Amino acid sequence: MESITMGMRRVLTGVVITCAVLGAAGAGAQVPEREVGRDARKAVSLTVYGQNLAMIDEVRGIDLTAGNNRLALVDVGTGLRPETLILGGADLRVLEQVYDFDLLTPQRLLEAAVGQEVRVVRRHPQSGEETVFDAELLSIASGPVLRIGDRIETAEPGRIVFNALPPGLRVRPTVVVEIESARAGPRDLALRYLTGGLSWQADYVASLDASGTRMDLTGLITLTNNSGAEFENAKLRLVAGEVNQTGQGSAKVLRGAVAMESMAANFADMPAQQAASDRYLYSYDRPVDLADREAKQLTLFRAPSVTATRRYRFTELINAHQGAGEIGPVQAAIVLEVENTEAAGLGRPLPGGTIRVYEAAAGGALFAGEDRIGHTAEGETLELTLGRAFDLTGESRHTAFERISNRSYEIAQEITLRNAKDEAVEVRVIGEMPPGWKILSESLPHEAETAHRIAWTVTIPAEGEASFQYRARISR
Repeated sequence: MESITMGMRRVLTGVVITCAVLGAAGAGAQVPEREVGRDARKAVSLTVYGQNLAMIDEVRGIDLTAGNNRLALVDVGTGLRPETLILGGADLRVLEQVYDFDLLTPQRLLEAAVGQEVRVVRRHPQSGEETVFDAELLSIASGPVLRIGDRIETAEPGRIVFNALPPGLRVRPTVVVEIESARAGPRDLALRYLTGGLSWQADYVASLDASGTRMDLTGLITLTNNSGAEFENAKLRLVAGEVNQTGQGSAKVLRGAVAMESMAANFADMPAQQAASDRYLYSYDRPVDLADREAKQLTLFRAPSVTATRRYRFTELINAHQGAGEIGPVQAAIVLEVENTEAAGLGRPLPGGTIRVYEAAAGGALFAGEDRIGHTAEGETLELTLGRAFDLTGESRHTAFERISNRSYEIAQEITLRNAKDEAVEVRVIGEMPPGWKILSESLPHEAETAHRIAWTVTIPAEGEASFQYRARISR
């Protein structure tokens, strides 16, 4: 790409290229080619994945003659994967379909005109009078080389004018299709294909009330279109979850008969969300317009009263490995827990994305923090780490270490927690224990969250402190 760009710059030095006429049928067309653009769309549906991938379903209205028809389907986008294209309709047969992506650029226009007759327009620098010369474009290897009469000239200070678009070049990406129709008359042609350049991501905005126990949660979708195509009045479906892709094929021409019923049923109304093949589909409730090179934000849902619980956690204070020393002081992590259930005001599958939390405060709302969630099914718990609590601190020190054998040792820790708030606070102290651990004694009972993850729940009095100790044996 860089070499092509540099070549274009060399070619264009001192030369302005114009085209007098744009328009010529593709070479070798046996029947007249007719253009079918997006104005012929009767319906379009976008099924967008979060992997720079989308499935496009279209129905375009066309008027066919009996026998062979050659159609140029434009406005399909530069990201179309030709090996995935399916065309079909009632009482017709697809004989050949070609994805023509050889697009018109100054460089390609010059390349296609090598060896052809062109015209050169010179402008007098003082009078502005223009003089036109017939010329032959001999080469463009390091700039245009022209034969004008009995002279060979390079770096021509003027405009090279083309009378027509050379065969094979297109202004826009085009699918050229040859169709055999059993009868003449209007028909619906269905298209389905995969394309790159379309993607979406989820973002969430949560507003906590003054009590910090309820929040307004809004799910937002950012839909980005870099596909090279524009879509109007399109049905939109979003797929949460990944699909396996083996890579794009390189075939440009697809031959053979393709029989397919009309896809009109695909454009029926869809529910807001539904499970499908271990993934979730989300449907926007009204058609959308999406221009090329546009990012549009849409509202996925709004849950106005969701129950939330603020938790405080220490995860750095427990260390039962030999050689560990003192830890801290460290501040407690602020964690917001939300049950994804209908009873808690939510109860819907949530696509992965970033949740940004704002909380009520004197003088106006404050940004409390953000965290990213994965795809979360209904019934699971969201745990959002928002930051650190300024007035909750903890530290720990090892009070004993004893080697029992080459494969085991005993270790003891004391954990001290401090609370500068004017109210008592409950915190959880969580630690990952080494393999082969066993608690021998403790001043506060622990809970086993997993095989190696344990936690102590501690209440720290207002403007006070609390501590606990444990002794563990580690055997390997």
